[in-house]
Amino acid sequence: MKTDNYALITGASSGIGEAIAREYAQRGKPLILTARRLDRLEVLAQELRNLVPCVIITADLADLNAPQQLFDDIKAKGLKVDTLVNNAGYGVPGRYLSETWKTQQDLMQVLMGSMAELIHLFLPDMEANKYGRILNVASLAGLVSGAAGHTLYGASKSWVIKFSECLALESNSRGVHVTALCPGFTYTEFHDVNGMRKSISQLPKFLWLTSAEVAKIGVDAVEAGKVRVISGSVNNLIAWMTRYLPDFLTKAILGGKAKKFRNAD
Repeated sequence: MKTDNYALITGASSGIGEAIAREYAQRGKPLILTARRLDRLEVLAQELRNLVPCVIITADLADLNAPQQLFDDIKAKGLKVDTLVNNAGYGVPGRYLSETWKTQQDLMQVLMGSMAELIHLFLPDMEANKYGRILNVASLAGLVSGAAGHTLYGASKSWVIKFSECLALESNSRGVHVTALCPGFTYTEFHDVNGMRKSISQLPKFLWLTSAEVAKIGVDAVEAGKVRVISGSVNNLIAWMTRYLPDFLTKAILGGKAKKFRNAD
């Protein structure tokens, strides 16, 4: 890992993004942290500055202008980014039609549009320098059968995985590693934000990993040049079942379980 240039981490104020920032800081990588919540970023940056240089830039990636503005701000500061972590994300509970189009559009912009644009902006310099790391945080939801509720979340994460695989094939020979990190159930505030904490907490503890564990798996994978990595042995088993068991069977098994913690009303 090169430590003379910066890692840009989106959604760095909490959860897996915050944990990835800590993981990179422990490895001596200078950081650019971005998210909407300035107060959370300031607390994290103050801590991590004991280890590495740490720059804060607030951004709301639902804003169509945010990726270009973020890129321009980084260039204006004279900072060079050779590592990009696309982690910003959230879910919208309920049926597809239970929310406004603007709500769904914002979700797609954060989960897909901003990721695609940030990569389009930062990848040219990585390829020119023959060194780069792009870690896209997907989800196990992008690998398993679809289920009612959170309609666009699993679909968008499937897109992230395929997008990452295509980019890896295009850019690996140019010195750029691209990895899709597919976490399963992870202890973060994601489920609190989506109002799912009560139902999701009923799941067995063996299904869960800490955000620090997931972060290490992701950073190790992108450094090793793995195109896709699934966090945890249980999640790998679930992904295997989805791939090799008949589709009707996995839909029956996983779809039935999803009803217990996904609101599809």
